[in-house]
Amino acid sequence: MTTMPDNDRPGTASQRPRYSMSLREAARAAFRPGGHASSLVTTAAPTLVFVLAAAVGGLRSALIATAVSAVLVLAWRLRSRSHLAHATIGTLLAVVCAAVAAGTGQARTFFLLPMLLPAAAATACLLSVLAGRPLAGLVANRIVGGPRDWRTHRRLHRFYRRTTLAISLVSLASLAAQVVLYRLDAIAGLGVLHVLMAPMWAGVTAGSVVLSRLAVTRYRDAPTS
Repeated sequence: MTTMPDNDRPGTASQRPRYSMSLREAARAAFRPGGHASSLVTTAAPTLVFVLAAAVGGLRSALIATAVSAVLVLAWRLRSRSHLAHATIGTLLAVVCAAVAAGTGQARTFFLLPMLLPAAAATACLLSVLAGRPLAGLVANRIVGGPRDWRTHRRLHRFYRRTTLAISLVSLASLAAQVVLYRLDAIAGLGVLHVLMAPMWAGVTAGSVVLSRLAVTRYRDAPTS
């Protein structure tokens, strides 16, 4: 009979922590930070307005229309008192992006700042893996109620490391696509990709959390000998 290493052993039935979160609850917990569909729509509104206005009336018209739409979105959220944080961040981001475009005189630079986000995400993921503290473990493990000492369990640590590397690859792919469109001066393509970023990352987050829940369940139910 073989015995599992101490750092791979889940523990006895009486010692194992109980994880009551279902897969549905895990997915719901993953999507909760992003808000509802209306929040995604209002967040994307300034970008859509910028792309359309730039195509019709040029950069100046696009900047004015974007500023107006950002203020209207924020006012709407303030009135409804829902997702205020997302609305505020979205408004500030739109204003900063518009300021960059105004300063450079190029419409494509409106998307320069958003291009830094996947670069930062990929860098953070890779650095966390090199440090032995993969981000997926630091974030998803807490959401699904995994063991606090997950870093000492080889299987869970390996799973979170691979998950974090996968997220970094998604980030790099997103960055590469945006760089190509930026160099081609494809404003419409950049706008569409920028709008798709929010639901895409919501899906990546949900997938990571659900897979983490499955990994923690397998760890909990693994035989002790």
